[in-house]
Order: sequence, then structure tokens, then C-alpha cells
Amino acid sequence: MNLSKEQKFGAISALIFLVVFTGMLMIFGFSAQFPPPEEEGILINFGTDELGMGTIEPKPTSQPIESIPTPVETSTPEPTTPTENTEEVTTQDFEEAAALKEKKRKEKEQQNELKKKKREEKERIRQQEVERQKQEEERLKREQQQKEINDRVKGAFGGNNPTGDNSGEGETVGNGNQGNPDGDINSGNRTGGTGGGNGTSFTLNGRSSRSLPPPPKIHTTDGKVVVEVTVDQNGNVVSARPGVKGSTISDASLLKVAKEAAMKAKFNVKKDAPALQKGTITYFFGFE
Repeated sequence: MNLSKEQKFGAISALIFLVVFTGMLMIFGFSAQFPPPEEEGILINFGTDELGMGTIEPKPTSQPIESIPTPVETSTPEPTTPTENTEEVTTQDFEEAAALKEKKRKEKEQQNELKKKKREEKERIRQQEVERQKQEEERLKREQQQKEINDRVKGAFGGNNPTGDNSGEGETVGNGNQGNPDGDINSGNRTGGTGGGNGTSFTLNGRSSRSLPPPPKIHTTDGKVVVEVTVDQNGNVVSARPGVKGSTISDASLLKVAKEAAMKAKFNVKKDAPALQKGTITYFFGFE
């Protein structure tokens, strides 16, 4: 259906009017009063009964006034704080722990001090023993030197001759003193040294030899090796040190065989001798 221009304008205008009118109704016509108005009614006379008669309003009877209950305030319990007893118990536990710790520390210090004293006492005893052994060795050395001097003096004046004359000493014929000028006056060995071949002599205060095995015959050089020996009460050589004072040989092979021979030497048993007694054994090499 085709509408003319005027019909279209009229339809649109009617539609716009309808929309505007509807909007105004919704805004102004359908709004509610807020707050809503109080309900209105007919005011009637005050009374206590539905029936009554007369023209004078009776005085109202007194009625008990209802008391409004007073709200009870509820108090929130305050948080409990540690009491004095709790503080005392905590403090006491702490003090006891500290006292126990201090006690353990003192005990440990006492133990360390006791150990230290034991070590010092042990070291003192050891030093005393070393000093005693040193003094004993020096004493034996002095006695040995003194004895050698006395023996030489006796020998010079015939004091070592039991017969009381100066005829000599030895196992052969003649009036001489059989032995070696570098030997020991107390040695029982009559041969050796410059007397021919390898020889042996020893010095050991108050002791005699049971066995003095000679070293092997190694003719590398001429001279002598003096070996310092340490002998026990049973006559056994417990240590030997070759090349001491008096030696004229420094050859290592001769020092070695001299030490080995000295370790095999045996002396007489003497229970009243020092536990360890020092002396010397002299080995002569290459003398013809």
C-alpha cells in the first residue's frame, strides 16, 4: 500500500506524540509518594468499655507504669596476663638451666686442668729420668777416666804386677809387658794390634771378656776403629757406635764390620754392675 507524503507525516507525528505522552505518564502519573501518607480515620472518645452513659468524662484510673527494662551491660572478659607465679616459675627454670650450664663448664675446666697437671707431672718425671741417666753416664765416664789414669800410674810404677817386681807381664818368654800400647791394661788379650794381623782390645770398667769375635780381614786401609759399646749386666752388647774418639779409620766398610763384630762380643755376668754400662772395643786393621 502506497502512502502519500501527508499520510506518512501524520503517522510519524502520531507515533512521536504517543511515545512522549507515555513517557510523561510513566514519570509523573505512576510515581508513588515516599514516605506514604498516614492513614486517616474518625477520632473517637477515650474510654475503657464499649458501653457507658453521662456527660462528664471520668478521671482516668491510675495504672501501673510499665518500667522499661534497663539494658544490662555485658563486659568482655579481659585477656588474662601471666601471673606472678608463672613469671617466678619461668625465671626459676631459666636460672636453674644457667646454673647447670655453669656447673658443667666448671667441671670441664677442672678436668682439663687435672689432665694438664698430669701431663706436666709426667714430663717432669721424664726430665728427671733423663737427667739422672745423663748424670749416671757422666759419673761412669769420670770413673772410667780416673781408673785409666790410676792404671797407667800403677803400670808406670809396677803397681799392676802382682809379684811386686818389674819383670813384666805376658804369656810368652822374656821380661817385657806383652800387649799393645794402644790397648787396655785390663784386657786379657795378649796378641793383636801392632803385634801382627788383625787385633782387638777393650775397655769396660770391672768387667772381663768372654768372647771378642774379630771382624773380617778387609785390608782396605791401615788403622784402628774404636767402637763404643753398651753392655748389660748379663754381658750382652745392646748397642754399638763405631768411629768414636781414638779411631784412625773412616772407611764405611770397616766401620760396618767393626760394629757387627762388637755386637757379637760377650762379657762376664755381673749383677752388681750398672744396668747399662758403657765401654769401648778397639779393632786394628791392616797392621803387618
